[in-house]
Amino acid sequence: AHETVSMCSKGTTGLQSWQACFVGCSWAAQNRELFSGKRVVELGCGVGLLGASLAPFSSHVTMTDHHSSVLESARKTVEVNKFENVDVVGLDWRNPSTVVEECDIVVAADVVFDPALLPDLCKTIKFLLKRPDNVCFLFSTVRNSATYECMLHCLTQSELKYEAVDVTSVEHYLVKGVNDVRLLKISRC
Repeated sequence: AHETVSMCSKGTTGLQSWQACFVGCSWAAQNRELFSGKRVVELGCGVGLLGASLAPFSSHVTMTDHHSSVLESARKTVEVNKFENVDVVGLDWRNPSTVVEECDIVVAADVVFDPALLPDLCKTIKFLLKRPDNVCFLFSTVRNSATYECMLHCLTQSELKYEAVDVTSVEHYLVKGVNDVRLLKISRC
């Protein structure tokens, strides 16, 4: 992945990979059969590490983000890895209809950090989960319990159901001192 070492660069935090992304990559590798032959949309892809980890065993991956510098970095990740089954697309959660491609699975990592963004994130997840068998895997580092609770409330308000998936047994090769990383499996009610 093409990333920076700064927490915030060019007005965004999306130019570096965060803890839940590393856990997501490890979990996905250990559960690759869930993604085998599936069309995946990643929300808030950042530099594209999670999407890149899914590309080898998914039929197609669409990485999405909003910031132009982040999209450029994700495109470099795709280019360097020579992925032919990955697209990078701009997506504003306030208007999710800009992603027209159908998908089987939605993934996101470390996108739960600002309560103001959560209603639009939930709206986007619901928009993408068009079929009853669609599912979203949302990896979050809980930095602020009130923000995480706000996310759970927004999911319920959006008529989305969720269940916690245990990630404590996931081997985190890239993460030292894993903090409170949680995984939600989300679907339509």
